[in-house]
Amino acid sequence: MEGSFFEFRPVEFRGDVAIVAPSSPFDRLHFNAGITELKLNKMRPVIDKLIFSHENFLAGSDSIRSEIILKAFAEPKIEAVWTARGGYGSIRLLEHFEKNIDVIKKNPKLFIGFSDVTAIHSWLIEKCGFVTVHGPNITTLDTIDKYSKTQVFELVTGKDRAFSIFNKNIRQIVGGVARGKVKGGNLTTLVSMIGTPFEPDLSGSILFLEDVGEVPYRIDRMITQMRLAGKFKGVKAVILGDFSYKEYRPPADKFVNPYDIVSSMKLEKDVPVIANFPSGHGSSNMAFLLGATAELNTENRTLKYIFS
Repeated sequence: MEGSFFEFRPVEFRGDVAIVAPSSPFDRLHFNAGITELKLNKMRPVIDKLIFSHENFLAGSDSIRSEIILKAFAEPKIEAVWTARGGYGSIRLLEHFEKNIDVIKKNPKLFIGFSDVTAIHSWLIEKCGFVTVHGPNITTLDTIDKYSKTQVFELVTGKDRAFSIFNKNIRQIVGGVARGKVKGGNLTTLVSMIGTPFEPDLSGSILFLEDVGEVPYRIDRMITQMRLAGKFKGVKAVILGDFSYKEYRPPADKFVNPYDIVSSMKLEKDVPVIANFPSGHGSSNMAFLLGATAELNTENRTLKYIFS
């Protein structure tokens, strides 16, 4: 894939990891715990003190946040760019990246994170032809389960077994096998990109969706907006991750009904769909590649990457 750090397949990771904060401010205790996890896995975090900035609801001004990321891509010693937290704010940086696209395209790195940074994942895939890693943010490394924690480091360092994901809790909603580039991420963030110059092309993709704290009617509203915008046309398969939310009245923990999502999507005939994929804002948050070609097998409950 043009400009991809992976060149369709990761190599042994030896370099430094730039920690960036493209969205909201973050908790320092969880941040420190995440940095410890990197060091335990023999990675060298590089931290610009400006990532601890605050400006209203953001981790510093747009110029500060974007410049730190651009510098990370420009620095030869940096091999990966890992986000501290999601929240909100990444979409505000895309105009800055667009003006400096040559800096990023000429210096491909691993980009790792999830949630609000879906906007950056999408831009790197669509505009730069990169393959990125949808995986835990630094501040969630200490809260995810042991298997997810092990798996993200195996993926980043190129271990074979990390490129085939199986989970016994995956539910087959519509059966079938499909191949395509894996795209998507956080539903709220994807919806916010519709009608902008950075709206992703999802045709031909295996589309992954997840969200948190959104009750069923709000999920339906966003799914309906995506459908009316034509974003599900030509989609090869759909993967639904974690959609948990909380209510103040018991039962406290709830999940959006995946069958309701599929009904609202009105997908083309026989498009395979799975739910309960172990990725999102829950304790199980396995890492996988965005922008790379994979095969989804609903019967086997597997997502397996295909490298030529």
